[in-house]
Amino acid sequence: MSEFFTEINGIPFQIFGHMHMLLSFLTISISILLFIHRDKLRGFKYKENVRYILAAILFINMTVYYISKIILGIYDWKIDLPLHFCFITGYVFMYILITGNRNLYKVIYFFTFAGPVPAMVWPDLAFSYDRYIFWQFVISHHFMLLCSVYVLIALEYKVFKKHILKAFIVGNVIVGVITVFNNIFNTNYIMIEELPAQIYRMYPFVQYLPPIFWLEMVAILAIIIAYIPAHLINKLDNSNEDECMLEDNELKYV
Repeated sequence: MSEFFTEINGIPFQIFGHMHMLLSFLTISISILLFIHRDKLRGFKYKENVRYILAAILFINMTVYYISKIILGIYDWKIDLPLHFCFITGYVFMYILITGNRNLYKVIYFFTFAGPVPAMVWPDLAFSYDRYIFWQFVISHHFMLLCSVYVLIALEYKVFKKHILKAFIVGNVIVGVITVFNNIFNTNYIMIEELPAQIYRMYPFVQYLPPIFWLEMVAILAIIIAYIPAHLINKLDNSNEDECMLEDNELKYV
């Protein structure tokens, strides 16, 4: 059983391989299903309780991740502190799920895409489903993104265009703080100092510009992707509200 939590001798995870494509397909498919069945989700009596379950899953995942590393003696503060962008986002998102903080969600919503989407496209993952690190990765990226989509669609937490700039500014403040931390302690959190080796092998041209440039470009693209479902939901909800108002006005004159 202890082998399950180790990060050696497992089934290799192949980028753009079958498992990678399956995870991407499932994430997109479930997101679409959440959208299609939004009315049923919104009408679900215990929909608010679901957010506590989602928060618990995210918290248990990270707790098991850290405890397993400590027990196995492989915890290294230089790489394992929760200072990666997805980890920071994950813990703040757990807080949102527990407290129902809608204002904070307006910023973190974009982070739940800006962090996970690049990691989902170019996962820095060595092993597949026979190692816990695979499931930890899936839960803290794919699952977290789906949780965020659920909150957007089912719980109707609103996100608008005006929140994009705020998210971008807050995100860069976080990057700035972590950059200072990296420089002081010689670490590489958020991959600010160096991108994963596989990225340099796949795209040799990235070495000609600093990592922060590519991180910013990918983050901007992910934020744009995040805004699409938010905009679509807002547009449909406004259309439904307009239709209801028209129906009410018509009834007044019957």
